Amino acid sequence: MNLVERVREIEGDLGGLSAQQKLLLTTDGSITNTLEILIGGEVGIETLHQKIVEADEKIAEKLGVANEDEINERIVRIYNKKNNKPLIYAISYAPLSLADKDFSKDLFSADIPIGKIMEKYKIESRREIKDINYTRANEELSKIFCVFEEEILLRRNYSIIRKGEILIDIYEIFPYSSFQNEFKVIIETPSRLHLTLIDLNGEGGRIDGGVGITLDDPRFLIEAKIAEKTDVFGLGGSPNFVVVHTPSACLDEEKDHIVRATNKMLNHLGIRTGVEFRVRNDYPMHVGLGSGTQMSIAAGKAVSELFGRKFSIREIARIVGRGGTSGIGTAAFEGGGFILDAGHSFGEVGEKKDYMPSSASNASPPPLIVRYDFPEDWKIVLAIPDIKGSHGDREIDIFRRFCPIDTKDVRELSHLILLKMIPSLLEKDIESFGEAVNRIQRTGFKKVEVGLQPAFINELMESMLDLGAYGVGLSSFGPTVYGITDDKNKEIKEGVGRLLGNKNVVVTTARNFGAKVRTF
Repeated sequence: MNLVERVREIEGDLGGLSAQQKLLLTTDGSITNTLEILIGGEVGIETLHQKIVEADEKIAEKLGVANEDEINERIVRIYNKKNNKPLIYAISYAPLSLADKDFSKDLFSADIPIGKIMEKYKIESRREIKDINYTRANEELSKIFCVFEEEILLRRNYSIIRKGEILIDIYEIFPYSSFQNEFKVIIETPSRLHLTLIDLNGEGGRIDGGVGITLDDPRFLIEAKIAEKTDVFGLGGSPNFVVVHTPSACLDEEKDHIVRATNKMLNHLGIRTGVEFRVRNDYPMHVGLGSGTQMSIAAGKAVSELFGRKFSIREIARIVGRGGTSGIGTAAFEGGGFILDAGHSFGEVGEKKDYMPSSASNASPPPLIVRYDFPEDWKIVLAIPDIKGSHGDREIDIFRRFCPIDTKDVRELSHLILLKMIPSLLEKDIESFGEAVNRIQRTGFKKVEVGLQPAFINELMESMLDLGAYGVGLSSFGPTVYGITDDKNKEIKEGVGRLLGNKNVVVTTARNFGAKVRTF
């Protein structure tokens, strides 16, 4: 392997690596000695898992031993003894047939670095690097390193070779955010369901009013640092960034959202430098999950953190131009949970004078009426067809064509939300909550949104009900269909998956907290 070229490839994907990170990925010396030099102190070893296992075909081939030979499998956390900060997560495989008895005993029974065990027994060997790469943090590694799930981790694999045979094969992992020499901020946001707008009539002097649920998955994950000019990159290393969920047609639009929000925030602060963003994870735009608001507020929050300026989330949303109709996305970013907002004053002296979606409104985010924790044992199945919901000029036209909504529908919705949906939530009555969701689909502006969907969206909603969901709804303008369920979620996911070609179906839960922010 040409290590110089491989490092260059990784930097093309992720952004720059620090000198310390390059050293940790490519050193052919003792990793513990290298770490102690970098931190200026002593490291410790904590064994998280260790047992004798039989080599399967893959491990046997890698180690050059026979199938079912005994292997010492060891997982350790290497940490800074001064502050207990985790530095490296390492997995090693050592064939017992090739190790000396005393060496094996120390390896199996003591929290001692492998390099120091080898020094103790004066074992002459060399290290051969097999691979350097990157991966994402799963739940276990996010807890070990205190990073967000899906954050980028750097990874390498090497073998310790003695007399031409592999004595130990080792995988080492550490966060991309570790051993950095630049100040950065990373933000993880939720997504959200928008259940309905309540009042698009306005005769009582207020308009809008949103109801929504914050979702734990999918999530938007973005990393930012101060730069000469504002730009947006992803795992592809270019402005046309590559992300898992987003069709290529939306890439420029995502970048525009982030750049536009960033420029508004920088202009508000009177700052002339830029911000470089790296999108680490995202989800589609215009599918009813609120990605535009989340990425815009995240960009604004990143600017405020990078330049040390404190703003509330509502202030950031106002500056970047979000929350002009519904406040659900802003409140989801701020605190998560089940959300009911108060809408906007309406009329000649009101904040809003016309029926407009958030994307075309200059109003401030509305105040909250209530925010409740949503039961985390209730499951939410998301079906996300490969089409786009109404947005832009079409969305504006729909508001103009179908508003005002009949006052009777506004009153029915208000009664349904106040005296059925919210009590069901507080009493954790999933059947009653589901009934409220179902009735909302036939009432007010939500009835309009559902009626404008392609026929197969309505068929998808009916199928989800037939499969056992307590309540099924369309999020915002769609096309995402959601089902409220419990332990039936597996059957619903499989059934809906068959309708969607076994893709774009997510089982998630509510998220009762907002976005997470960390600097490093």
